[in-house]
Amino acid sequence: MKIMKRKNFLKNLGLLGASAVSIPLINSCSKNDSSNGNSNSLEKTSCGDFITPPVNEGPYYVNENLNRSNISETKTGVPLTLIFTVEDVNCVPIQGAIVDIWQCDKDGIYSDEAAQSTVGQKWLRGYQQTDINGKCTFQTIFPGWYNGRLTHIHGKVKVGSVTKQTTNFFLPKSAELAVYGSSLYTKGQNPTTVANDVELRGNTTSYNALMMTIEGDLTSGYVAKFTIAYK
Repeated sequence: MKIMKRKNFLKNLGLLGASAVSIPLINSCSKNDSSNGNSNSLEKTSCGDFITPPVNEGPYYVNENLNRSNISETKTGVPLTLIFTVEDVNCVPIQGAIVDIWQCDKDGIYSDEAAQSTVGQKWLRGYQQTDINGKCTFQTIFPGWYNGRLTHIHGKVKVGSVTKQTTNFFLPKSAELAVYGSSLYTKGQNPTTVANDVELRGNTTSYNALMMTIEGDLTSGYVAKFTIAYK
């Protein structure tokens, strides 16, 4: 079933070329940038954050049940620390929420996928529970990319037995341009745009609302943050 899901997914992907560009890094980007002007279509919490919009699970989710903060294992890449805060619609931090994430490696490959010859491998997957402040942290690497998708990290949020949200988290282009220009990432720049991303399909509002804030550089690594808000 997993292989068939992936085949159907790949049918939707365009044959996109990669072109390398060099643009100076801007160390941080504003979360939930709504400069496209149509952010009013998203609901907000009582403190003004966007309710986190959904993005489809995609073909690469595996319920590995790996409770760990460091998910990189032996994978090389630019270090990336992810800090998530989970809150409800009233901006109350949620303790004990499960944040489950999964991502591709620097070459755009996922672990535990038969079609990618990685069955039994568990890298770049894991979950954490939020603390009393609604926060949890992961140590990983900056993800690579594959045709048809913007650079992203997948996530599910569960409170108790209820999945509150399944979505993607996106990384600012400023950091992406710097990382993909480094020698560690050999595919060059990701040519996918919001318009031809097979999940977003031109939904700039959700893309902006799912943008992480980021700080750091290639030498020290990056720290990216996001507040996940649900109804």
